[in-house]
Amino acid sequence: MENLLNVNQVAFILRVHPLTIRRYIKEGRLKALKAGGNIRIKESSLADFNKEFNPESPKTAVIKQNLRPAKAFTLDDPLFRLRGKGASLTLSS
Repeated sequence: MENLLNVNQVAFILRVHPLTIRRYIKEGRLKALKAGGNIRIKESSLADFNKEFNPESPKTAVIKQNLRPAKAFTLDDPLFRLRGKGASLTLSS
């Protein structure tokens, strides 16, 4: 007799979320049975699916090499001209 796996077990094996397994079943990509109100997947069905399974690899970000050289801060920088709360306070030593 062949082993039957539940959705959570298959999700753990394939390292995906259980909802992803349910979506694969609904799309017909993974064959499953309904036994006693529970969804079960045969090990042979999982093995067949696993041969074709290619999880989409996350796209890696490409870092652009168009970096400008760092500019030193001067007192003419707009950052130093900001006015706000406490801008007029002077510190005493």
